[in-house]
Amino acid sequence: MSAAATALEPAPAEGTPSDPARSRRAVTAAAFGTVLEWYDFFLYGTAAALVFPTLFFPADDPLTSLLLSFAVFATGFVARPLGGLLSGYFGDRFGRRRVLVATLLTMGVATALIGLLPTHAQVGALAPVLLVVLRLVQGLATGGEWSGAVLLALEQSPLRRGFRGAFISSAVYVGLILGNLAFVVLVAVLDEQALLDWGWRVPFVASLVLVAIGWRLRRRVDESPEFVAMLEARREARQPIAEVLRRPRGILAVFLVRVGVNTTFYVVSVFCLSYASTVVGMPREVTLTALLVGAAVAAVLCPFWGALGDRIGPRRLVVWSLVAFAVLAAPLFLVLDTGSAALVIGVVVAAIGIVNSASDGVQPAYFTAMFHTRVRYSGISIGREAGAIVGGGLAPLAATALLAQAGHWWPIAVMMAVAAIVGLVGTAIAPRERG
Repeated sequence: MSAAATALEPAPAEGTPSDPARSRRAVTAAAFGTVLEWYDFFLYGTAAALVFPTLFFPADDPLTSLLLSFAVFATGFVARPLGGLLSGYFGDRFGRRRVLVATLLTMGVATALIGLLPTHAQVGALAPVLLVVLRLVQGLATGGEWSGAVLLALEQSPLRRGFRGAFISSAVYVGLILGNLAFVVLVAVLDEQALLDWGWRVPFVASLVLVAIGWRLRRRVDESPEFVAMLEARREARQPIAEVLRRPRGILAVFLVRVGVNTTFYVVSVFCLSYASTVVGMPREVTLTALLVGAAVAAVLCPFWGALGDRIGPRRLVVWSLVAFAVLAAPLFLVLDTGSAALVIGVVVAAIGIVNSASDGVQPAYFTAMFHTRVRYSGISIGREAGAIVGGGLAPLAATALLAQAGHWWPIAVMMAVAAIVGLVGTAIAPRERG
């Protein structure tokens, strides 16, 4: 970053570091809304693996149904960069808080409507079409959520940004827990027919309750002091997207890191869930429990990783996490093939709860430090959400296709290792962190 650009960096609002109450309120509002957004997003992922193939994509071959279901899962990721562009532009021009309120409401309504959709048996081909439309709306909302929540929390104060930003990462895992826990409970208390008839709808419609709480919290939080100071100095970017794209190094770094991290995470959290149940023959309760325990450990450890990142720098932890995922890829599937519930839970906890959380815990501070305040929302959103298409949306689909083609998991392990190397390239080219 040039000296001129550094000079333009607006100072935090006066008194911000000594106002812990405002900082805590911002972190709470940002984190709760993030829980809701990712509850909704992961809820679809669990349903895509467990019930949507039967309800919306019936076929003679279960693998074909699963492929179609994951294809629609991927559409949510395709829409995320567009959501990131829109949210980044308005967030850099008019403020973080307004955009976050809009993304919260959009996601909540779309999720509730999914729970009210007719199935393929009721309306035929119209059912998956409507599902695709609502999944696209979910993707638009998610595209602006993480970046905005991070900025709303971290721009309140320059102190301990790694630690405070880690709570946004923890919120993502809490959303994952809630989205999967809903189906753990349903599978435990309902028989197969009741689950398919009406049970799957309950967690989607219930998101409206969380929307109301999140909306109230975010309406009450103050705008980012850094953003306000920039407006008062009249240094805001008129065309933030064009400005950040003129120096794309930060965007490319974020993109490559997210390709590496997302690929490994979604192969474990989405594809392996269906692999263990359909190929290995493990009960759904075991695979869902493994995911829940792994996410719970990650939610607890993220603040620890964030605090460690404040001391040693976030880049080191991201590098360590990517290297560990490359090494863990083959052993992950070897353990899955054993069919041992204890071993499967253990390896998922290691992959998600420890390795992935080390990277996720420091990414809010890591990515924020790569960009100037005036284009920060746009820069993070574009890079992160573009990486989500490749690493998130396409990863479970590609893994399923590779399994169908090769009849074995080894190409999937290779894909995970290659993705980790791509992420390491991102850390190598990343701009030096600011602050």
